[in-house]
Amino acid sequence: MLNNFNDENFLTKYWQKAPCLIKQAYSDFPQYISAEELAGLAMEEDVESRLISNIQQNWQIQHGPFIEEDFTQLPESHWTLLVQTMDYWLPELNQLLDDFRFIPRWRFDDVMISFATDAGGVGPHFDNYDVFLIQAEGERHWRAGKKGDTKATQNKINGLLHLEYFDPIIDVVMQAGDILYIPPDTPHWGVSIGNSIGYSVGYRAPQTKDILGGLAEYFENSELNQFFTDEYRSQINNNNHLEPELIQWAQAQLKLIVNNHDLIKEILSKTLSQPKIDSIAEQDTHLNLADLKKQSIQLKPGLNYNWYNKNEQIVVTIEGELFYFEQSEFNEIDRLLKGDKIKLLQVKQNSSKFAFYQTLARINNKGYFLTS
Repeated sequence: MLNNFNDENFLTKYWQKAPCLIKQAYSDFPQYISAEELAGLAMEEDVESRLISNIQQNWQIQHGPFIEEDFTQLPESHWTLLVQTMDYWLPELNQLLDDFRFIPRWRFDDVMISFATDAGGVGPHFDNYDVFLIQAEGERHWRAGKKGDTKATQNKINGLLHLEYFDPIIDVVMQAGDILYIPPDTPHWGVSIGNSIGYSVGYRAPQTKDILGGLAEYFENSELNQFFTDEYRSQINNNNHLEPELIQWAQAQLKLIVNNHDLIKEILSKTLSQPKIDSIAEQDTHLNLADLKKQSIQLKPGLNYNWYNKNEQIVVTIEGELFYFEQSEFNEIDRLLKGDKIKLLQVKQNSSKFAFYQTLARINNKGYFLTS
C-alpha cells in the first residue's frame, strides 16, 4: 500500500492531466533485482533491452541481447541499461502491481527496470503512455513539464527523439521510495546522481489501429463478412469511376459494425487481454469437475484479463480467450476477478452450477488458476 497517497484524489486531479510527485510512497522499497542480475537478463535472447549512452555529448542507443564485453567496455558514467517486461521475468513484481490496482489491469502494459550510472539518462522526451517512475535505489534528478508542452522541435539523434527544451513545473531529486507520475504528452528528463535503479510501471491506451486490427482478425473467418453486390448496374462504366453506390455500401457496412456493441466489446476485450509474451501453458494434469469442487481457486498473478456483459451472460476474457458465465454467478466471478481466493465448497450447489464448474475447469486446465 502506498504511503502519502490517496487514489481518488490522484485520479481526480492528476491521472491523464498533470505530473505528480509522491514523496516516500515506499518507506522500504524491496530489492527485486540487482544491477548485475539485470545485466545478466539483458544478455538473454528473448529479453527486450536497450543501452543508451551520452558520452561526450554523443547520444547512442544499442539494442540487446548484449554480451559481457558490451558492459566491460563502458565507461563509469553517462549510460543507462533498460530492460522491458520485467513483470514477466520477475513474477514477484506482481506484488508491486497490487499497489496500482486503482487503474484497471487492461490498461497495464509492463514494468521496465533501468540501471543508470552517474549522469546516465535517456534525454528530454515525452511518451504516449502513462508511467509511474519509482526510485528504487540511489538518486535521480527529475524534471517534468506541463502536459502538452511538447511543441518544441524534436531532434532525432541516432534513433532517440529528444525535445530541444521545456519549462519544468516539477524539479526534484528523487530518492529511494519516491514516485513520479507522468501522463502522456508530458515532457520529462531524468539524470542519475551516482549509480541508481528505477522502475517504470507503464500503462498503454488502446489505439484506433488496435480496434481495426481486431476487426480484421474477426472478419477473417466470420459469416458477417459480406460481399458487395451491384444489381443496380444498368449503365456502362468503362473508365473505372468509383460509383456512389459502392461508397454508400461501404459506409453502410461500417455503420453496421459501429452499431454492433457486442462485437465492439468482444474485439476490445480480446485485444486488451493479449499478453506481451506467451507465458501460460496448459496444465499437464487436468482436474475433473468432482476434483475441482474440492479446491480453493485464485487467478494467477500477472494474467491479462477483463470482463463485460453480453445479454444475460458475463464474458470473462483471459489472455485473449473468452469464457462465459451466467449473471447469477456474478458474485463468485467478481471475487475471482478482484484476486480473491474462492473455496468452491462454499458455492451454492445446484444443477444449474454444472456449466459454471465446467467453465472453471476449462480455465484451470489452461493454467490460469492457483489451486489448493
